[in-house]
Amino acid sequence: MDRVTQQQEAPERAESIQQVEKMLRYDPRAALTRAREEVDRPGVDPESVEYQHWLLVKGAAQSSIGDTEDGARIMREVKGWAEVHDEKALLAYSHRRLSALFRMIGDPALMLEHAVAAVELLDAETNPSVRADHLIGLADALGASGSYDDSIRRYEEGAHLATACGDRYLQLAVLNNLAYTQYEAGLASAAVATVEKMQTDYAAEGQAIRTHEGDTIARAYSMVGRFEEAAAVLEPLIAKSDVSEDCDGIVLALLTLTDVRRRSGDFDAAQATLDRACRLAEHYALSGRIIDALKEQAELYAARGDYKLAFETFRDFHRADEEMRAMERDGRARTLNAIFEATEARRSSDYFRELSVRDPLTGLHNRRHLDSRLAELLAEVETGGTRLTIGLLDLDHFKRINDTRSHAVGDEVLRQMAGLLQAVAGESEAGLAARMGGEEFLVLLPGTDHGEGVVRLERLRRDIAAHPWTDVTDGVSVTVSIGVASAPTDATDRAELLSVADRNLYRAKRAGRDQVVG
Repeated sequence: MDRVTQQQEAPERAESIQQVEKMLRYDPRAALTRAREEVDRPGVDPESVEYQHWLLVKGAAQSSIGDTEDGARIMREVKGWAEVHDEKALLAYSHRRLSALFRMIGDPALMLEHAVAAVELLDAETNPSVRADHLIGLADALGASGSYDDSIRRYEEGAHLATACGDRYLQLAVLNNLAYTQYEAGLASAAVATVEKMQTDYAAEGQAIRTHEGDTIARAYSMVGRFEEAAAVLEPLIAKSDVSEDCDGIVLALLTLTDVRRRSGDFDAAQATLDRACRLAEHYALSGRIIDALKEQAELYAARGDYKLAFETFRDFHRADEEMRAMERDGRARTLNAIFEATEARRSSDYFRELSVRDPLTGLHNRRHLDSRLAELLAEVETGGTRLTIGLLDLDHFKRINDTRSHAVGDEVLRQMAGLLQAVAGESEAGLAARMGGEEFLVLLPGTDHGEGVVRLERLRRDIAAHPWTDVTDGVSVTVSIGVASAPTDATDRAELLSVADRNLYRAKRAGRDQVVG
């Protein structure tokens, strides 16, 4: 092909790339097929921006359909090429696609890092539709990191741009994401207004509401007690055949409908809906949804007044949830190591190792690291005659904070709690504070006997109760119950020591909460 012909076809091919980029949003397999055709086209110059752009689309499409490692490798190669050749538009899009990748593998920190870079690289000449897409990606990342106010502001900016440039897909897509973030932030009225606009706009376009969008709508209605309307949105979606490509969406809708029916007092209908969700989750091996179903079942038992079964089921949920999170963290660390080149992975090995043992919300060590460290300390107790005291903490009535003040407030309480725990753990050499999961924490006090440990944990309890929570919770008090156990006094076996602490924590709860028992 001569140069004149190539120049004549350039605008057409650029338009084609933009069309396939949009295709990535709703049909990544078709986008992959199209990108492969362009990458393999005879006579294409591998050092051209066009080729690299198609290669990026190919990598993004591969990642979207599950070929994460190779897709990510391709995207990083394109990012490196764009950096060397100072191609800022391509570099910005590389960061945008990498941000979407890290959303899929559950790393909000790297998701946000790439989303910020994508927006910062845009200039005044950037296509408004591209800018809107990058802003929405930044909003997604901010929401995943718990920065709800900033997330909502970016969604609104993206929606304004999408409307101005007539990008109907982005106008509709941003509404669902915005509504869900408003829901998570506890902004009930705003979430309802957004989902109602979403329904109006979808109807105007002749587009059907899908299961994940229906789930968002139902959650918003449920927040304000509009249970009949929430059920009316979900019932047509779950009336479809159980055999569907969107099996996860159907199970999600069923679980949300269970919650709606339980909260409206229709317990029998809620149980029937939950049973169907469980059958489908088991059939499709949806491990995460199986765990979600356990939580719903515990809530339903409690609503019926069967508190013993509710407690036992919630305990099963808690254990299963922790196991799932540990698997996800391990998988994330393995994926990250596979994504980065060997030399960079070696340079970053400490980062990856630390990433896999940290709780992303509080920055405390997680259960995986805790188990390893506790085993080491107990081995020292058995062989060296040293001592160890542990404190198992649980926030009292934490659900009340989430329900009445929002999950964003609850997250901030957990973050500030982490600082208080780290302070007391830091009083012991090699002391450790870890998040066990949810609102449960563990403090390790090496070299501390039982009496001294109880004194320090009692001081911690008082410090937590006296902490200025009012600015965070708008008047809701925050207290903790603490169960104490010591080695070698109570046990030198890890499981038994934790069991003693757990029993003492239960005694503290049963005796009225906001106290230390050990």
